[in-house]
Amino acid sequence: MEKLEIKTIIKNGLKKNHMTQAQLASSLNIERATVNRWCVGKAIPEADTFLNVCKILNIRIDNYLFEGDDALENQLVRLFIHLNETQKEALHEMLHHMMEMLENEVAG
Repeated sequence: MEKLEIKTIIKNGLKKNHMTQAQLASSLNIERATVNRWCVGKAIPEADTFLNVCKILNIRIDNYLFEGDDALENQLVRLFIHLNETQKEALHEMLHHMMEMLENEVAG
């Protein structure tokens, strides 16, 4: 799948769902002008807002992420998306400790 700009993802989602910028803005409890800025590429939504946009527009954002050739990386990214904040923090801490161990092994 071709990587798309956020503005294109949002515009395509609006079209697919027969939804206006004003309707999306209302669903997000924000101004329509904000959605318009996203659609013309003058701004991008915050990550958590973009995830809400994707939920509202039924967009599978993982289809657009990390489209490299590394199957393991792709699988890990898809799994990471579904973790809650506590799980993400625990995973981050575990990976940090693993990196420290590897660095000590290489240096030692």
